[in-house]
Amino acid sequence: MPMLPPWMRALAYLTVVAVLVIALMAAFAILHLRPGPGMPALALAFVSEILLCIIVVAVALLARRFVDRRDCGSLGFSFRTAWLRLLGFGMLFGAGMQCFVLGLDAALGFSHLAGHADTAGAARTIMLALPLFIVAALAEEMSIRGYVFQNLWEQWGFLPAMLATATLFAALHLSNPNARAQLGLTLLGLAAYAIWACWSIVWTKSLWLALGCHFTWNLFEGPVLGFPVSGIDMPAPTALTQKLSGPAWFTGGAFGPEAGLSSILALCAGFAVLRVLYRRGTFARLVDTRGEYARDALTG
Repeated sequence: MPMLPPWMRALAYLTVVAVLVIALMAAFAILHLRPGPGMPALALAFVSEILLCIIVVAVALLARRFVDRRDCGSLGFSFRTAWLRLLGFGMLFGAGMQCFVLGLDAALGFSHLAGHADTAGAARTIMLALPLFIVAALAEEMSIRGYVFQNLWEQWGFLPAMLATATLFAALHLSNPNARAQLGLTLLGLAAYAIWACWSIVWTKSLWLALGCHFTWNLFEGPVLGFPVSGIDMPAPTALTQKLSGPAWFTGGAFGPEAGLSSILALCAGFAVLRVLYRRGTFARLVDTRGEYARDALTG
């Protein structure tokens, strides 16, 4: 049986995932699952994300093995590379770029510390958010920059695949609260993050660094520093509480830093650091489990 072209495989994957997610939402509605006394918002969010993660990861692995007829490690989550080191690097990047955002806002007088949670309360919020954000990051990285990006890369080459998946990534967040308050900057900020992540995949030959960055980017943005996470306010007290007084075009306003210039500047700084590490050979000896199409990418 002839194989589908890569772009059709990516489209089929998105279609199957969309159908399964709609079925999941219908099941939640039938079971009347919603935040309340018996189901805290964070608990419901975690249940939703873990089920979504199971869907996107399972469909991606099955499709990679039986439709693409490639090794599943080529999606980027191979344990044959220095995955733990890459994950740690990524976590440092995500936390560092969010702290860079806070530093910019504070230095310009656009953000002021309005309060902080007690140690026990902050620790509880962070511990509750940890599994939620790692699962959410895995779901998005496996689907967008794992299966879809890899197939479009094989079809069109790196740069068109990067731009296409960056656009898709930004568009998928448009249903979030406050996403349309300053639509252009929201799309630009989200796409800039996606472009950063795609380059990290090229330079590290895996998705591990992107996963770590995605995880701590959200963790520090919301539970630690007190910013909205892509338009979503944390339903529990955050470690720090920020009072934003600067222009929304810089701070991101109610959507959070992704919709502001501060996030883009942080990503530029993070990109520069990541490129220096790559040029110095930090990632040179990593095992490459990608397909042959990825090994010929423009990586200079």
